[in-house]
Amino acid sequence: MKTRKTAKGFTLVELIVVIAIIGVLAAILVPSMLGYVKKSKVSSMNANAKSLFDAAATAIVEIDSEGHTISGDTNGDIDAKTDDTAHFKTKVAQFFADIQQLTVAKVRVKDMAVVAAVCGDANYGGGYPVAATVENYATFKAGDAAALTAAARPATNNNQQQNQQANP
Repeated sequence: MKTRKTAKGFTLVELIVVIAIIGVLAAILVPSMLGYVKKSKVSSMNANAKSLFDAAATAIVEIDSEGHTISGDTNGDIDAKTDDTAHFKTKVAQFFADIQQLTVAKVRVKDMAVVAAVCGDANYGGGYPVAATVENYATFKAGDAAALTAAARPATNNNQQQNQQANP
């Protein structure tokens, strides 16, 4: 009786087909995964901006309770990393330890109340109360007056809606 040896394994054609399928799947999935990474980084910067907003608000309450003002005025844009008038920078750092990891950390103050915060690193930016999106995060990353204006919630629309509801 003759025994026949059977070849085990994959043929070269089968291997090439599998590699081609993996290549097509990678070409489809990699760009969408990069989009998720960008979205995640922008979301992280928005969370940092919220933390900066809360830390700055708490610092201003403490400064006000001590009888001081910040930057000699109660209105303006403040760099939370460098402005240490009335120990503002120090107090913000107490409540937001990750501030040193950011390249931009600025808040807008009106009547001794924080109305907007923006922060960013070398690549991404975020804001609060209006959050940055994947389309406009570069504006927030700059941390200039335009970024703070973009992050500030327009109060006039809310007031108009409340007045219309109260007086139909």
